[in-house]
Amino acid sequence: MATTQDRLRQSERLEELWKQPSAEPARTRVDSHPPVREASRETRDWSRPLLVAWIATMVAIYVFEPRPTDPTATPLWGTILLMTFTYALFGSILGLATRRRWGLGASVLAGGLGVIVAGACAVTGHHTGGFLIVEGVAFTGLAAGSLAAMRARR
Repeated sequence: MATTQDRLRQSERLEELWKQPSAEPARTRVDSHPPVREASRETRDWSRPLLVAWIATMVAIYVFEPRPTDPTATPLWGTILLMTFTYALFGSILGLATRRRWGLGASVLAGGLGVIVAGACAVTGHHTGGFLIVEGVAFTGLAAGSLAAMRARR
């Protein structure tokens, strides 16, 4: 008998619960962006400005580059250095455009090689004048910006 009374009480309790108004679930905020790790999000923030800066700098350098003082003055090591810089530049642009982690590293490498290329022009006598200073300052700024982006990502 006790078992029947327990079941009767339980069913009465369930009926009371059934008659109560339903509680509305708390509304949750729907995030339109999928979850992204913080490092990727910070890399995305830096990749676009660096990409634009690299493209603008390279266009300006190629447009305003003066004629070489002595076109035959470039030694083999200078040509190898320039090719290495070019590959690092393309890697940097590709990495920054696709927002890859290694894009910032390639950007630092390309900036450092750009500073060395500017110094090599002065050493070999390929270019003279104020262009070397502008080129060196531009590449130093790009390398510094890339390093700052790498540190902010950590």
